[in-house]
Amino acid sequence: MTQPDQEPIVDPDIDSEEVPDTDRRGLFTRMARGASERVMDVVDVDMVLDHVDINALLERVDINAVLERVDVDALMARVDVRALVDRAGIPEIVAESTGHLTGSALDLFRKPIVGIDEIVFHGLNRVIGRDTNEFPQGPGSLTAWVDEKEEEKAQIIGGPPRGTGAVRTGRYAGPVTRLLAVMLDVFLITTGFTLVVGVISFLGDLLFSDTVTIPEGGLWYRIGLGVFAFLYVWLSLAVFGKTAGKSVLGLRVVGADGTVGLGGNRALIRTLTFPISIAVFGLGLIGVIWGRERRAWHDHFAGSAVVYDWGSRAAQMSSPLADWLERRGGS
Repeated sequence: MTQPDQEPIVDPDIDSEEVPDTDRRGLFTRMARGASERVMDVVDVDMVLDHVDINALLERVDINAVLERVDVDALMARVDVRALVDRAGIPEIVAESTGHLTGSALDLFRKPIVGIDEIVFHGLNRVIGRDTNEFPQGPGSLTAWVDEKEEEKAQIIGGPPRGTGAVRTGRYAGPVTRLLAVMLDVFLITTGFTLVVGVISFLGDLLFSDTVTIPEGGLWYRIGLGVFAFLYVWLSLAVFGKTAGKSVLGLRVVGADGTVGLGGNRALIRTLTFPISIAVFGLGLIGVIWGRERRAWHDHFAGSAVVYDWGSRAAQMSSPLADWLERRGGS
């Protein structure tokens, strides 16, 4: 039995010929959306996906044809690559990784020197019957502050435990490390001054067609070298608290009371009085070996002290040296 054809229900108040095409399309879109929502409410999507062969579907897709229709250049032009890189923190990661690798390489160079420092200092003091365990580890409250910061960092990021025999930032520096730092600075000063003399000679020949010569070992050469060395040491200590040689060996010059900033005045006094410590048969350097605070004469004059500065990493000696000092009561 066939049913008679049903006539569409039309609102008599609306003339179908007067309905714009945009309204019709909007009406059809709303109807389609409503129907699809009803279907999605009834259909179990997981069941449908279980019956879909994804591999077979992908085999029917022509990837090359899809890529040909994609304007990659236009797509990349709309992507802010710099913003993505900055948001991902890639520059910080690269800088941290580079700094860590550089610091690790320096640590391998510094560790045995720190170990020799401790053996020389503790050994020579015990020869004259002095107990180095009673000596202060660093100036003022600097060591306590560094230890507190290290413990806070270990709690936050789970840093390594502080091993026995560790010589960390803020501890008085030993004689061997300080001597090597001075030797490195002397090399840098002489090399740098030689380059300056070469540049002056080149500019004199280029600008005035007259070769400017400064005889090595002459009066003007010595005066120039002295001025260059003074400026190198003074400005380095005043601005950075350490010279290039001290930086490589992991040293910093601080105030005797533990203040980190040395300042221009104390840096000036320390630079000017350094030759005095050497001039009197090197007697002014004895305090670096046998002094309780490992300070030389120029340190006392300027109210300064030299400490280890390895940044946030522990200046840990190698295990055999640490064990040797532990068995003999060293710290």
